[in-house]
Amino acid sequence: MNKFSCLLIAFLPTLALAQNAVHYEQCKTSFNYLGADYQGTTNKNNDGSQWCYLKNAQEGAYWANVKVETIPQFTTVSGKTCRAPSSYQGEQFYGCSSRNHTMPWCYTSASEWEECELAEPSELLSHTSPQTSKRIDRVALGSCFKTKGDMPEALARLITQKPDLFLWLGDNIYADTTDMSSMRRKYNEKKQNADYHAFLEAQIPVMATWDDHDFGRNNDGKHYPERENAQKEYLRHFDVSQDDPRLNGRAGIYEAKMLGTAEEQTHVITLDARYFRSPTFNNYGKCEGEQSTMLGEQQWQWLEQELAKPSEIKLIASGIQVLPPLYQGRSKSNYCAYGNGQQFESAIESLEEGAMSGTSYESWAEMPSERERLLRMVQKSMNDGKTKAVIFLSGDQHWGELLQKDIPASSEFGKQATVYEITASGFGQNWPYHIENPLRLPIYADTKGDGNYNKQCKLPFNHAGTSYQGCTTKDREQPWCYTQVDKNDKGIAGQWGNCAPSGAKIPTGYVGSVSSDIHNLTTSNRHLINKSGSNYGMLDIDWQNRTIKMSIQTADEEAVSTVVVF
Repeated sequence: MNKFSCLLIAFLPTLALAQNAVHYEQCKTSFNYLGADYQGTTNKNNDGSQWCYLKNAQEGAYWANVKVETIPQFTTVSGKTCRAPSSYQGEQFYGCSSRNHTMPWCYTSASEWEECELAEPSELLSHTSPQTSKRIDRVALGSCFKTKGDMPEALARLITQKPDLFLWLGDNIYADTTDMSSMRRKYNEKKQNADYHAFLEAQIPVMATWDDHDFGRNNDGKHYPERENAQKEYLRHFDVSQDDPRLNGRAGIYEAKMLGTAEEQTHVITLDARYFRSPTFNNYGKCEGEQSTMLGEQQWQWLEQELAKPSEIKLIASGIQVLPPLYQGRSKSNYCAYGNGQQFESAIESLEEGAMSGTSYESWAEMPSERERLLRMVQKSMNDGKTKAVIFLSGDQHWGELLQKDIPASSEFGKQATVYEITASGFGQNWPYHIENPLRLPIYADTKGDGNYNKQCKLPFNHAGTSYQGCTTKDREQPWCYTQVDKNDKGIAGQWGNCAPSGAKIPTGYVGSVSSDIHNLTTSNRHLINKSGSNYGMLDIDWQNRTIKMSIQTADEEAVSTVVVF
């Protein structure tokens, strides 16, 4: 995502911020500073004092000066002892540094140097895998993990909710590199983080996919040169078994698991929208026009086979959003997938989205034919009786939202099918700005307060000279909206209703929660949460009553939810 590639800001230690000196045991095994990897300590930008980044923050500080006498000896690949310290270009470091080199190194004498062995951090806990026989009642999901803001509170709250499965949906770290030692270090640092360590200790079963920043580079796809090695690092981090086909020659990280038994089975499918992906714009590689692909033909064939397997519910995870329609604010010919325009335009019209404009940020809509292929395959699966509900799960955007798409009827794929999407992103990150999306979950209203919530709010609407993206209490005691507007989005007199409150029955089920603080959580309607410090998604499945509650959670509360029947 170009708008916020989320690069790690280097907080420079200075003498003014110096902390009390600590024992080296409190230092991270390895850390990165100003582009160099360190195993040990450095005096860089610290007025001569040796310092390191800490395993656990102390009084809000993530680094500290180090008692030199506690720093252990470091050795090279041949077993030679590193000088203590090594002096290089005005810097002194104890241990090893990759300064001006691809691997950490140290001086072994006044003039000789040698590379060091990569340090492996101790006591890294493993992710827990789901048990295929266990029924799934609660699924949580999130992405874009940063160790800042209210991430600790959000992750701690998630742990107390004890989901049966958690899906990491990409940007699980921010690597943005072709250096696999740097990528591995960042994965290890995530596991070493005290809050993530608590997540691992809770043994919440995990499945995952990746997105651009943990795949390798911003918005990249099949032209990323280290994709094979990045796959190995990803699989290592998520602790897959050694017999996993993805570790034994199969390209791409996609997988599927059938969880539960008999009439209570959830099919979880994680897609890889990076490894085989064609360029979306010409600055990411040579455009492929009508031949552009999101998944690659092998993964498409695999997905078709998975969708033909029967289950009650199918959850389909994607690193980028699926349901938002194409952004119409730029020339369509700028999209690599445009080609001669016929296939591109046909896919948009087939899904009855010619007049719609969605998010300007990365999404499946940048390849309309590929998005239509995915939605039509899902529609066929539903109409063939292979599943009763399909919910897409996505990350990437640094906001959370609930979406709904009615896939139009087709002679080839069957009657209209309704699918949903939960976008949950991220931990310690948000994007508190206006975001276009006409396929956000509808807000239902009654007719002039009659309590029958069967009409959709028309958003945005203009009232008394002000444009509203969601319900308002202007001129009335209860939140309300217009249910009809003219061509200028001005509300038509008399065509209004009170917005459905928590617990109200609506055509798709009923309203779950609506935070009393909703206007401070969103820049738009209630189904977009983009002003909270963190957000994550949740699905609660009631197998007895055949309902699914979809929600966006914050560090403090369930911000908004809706309940659908399956």
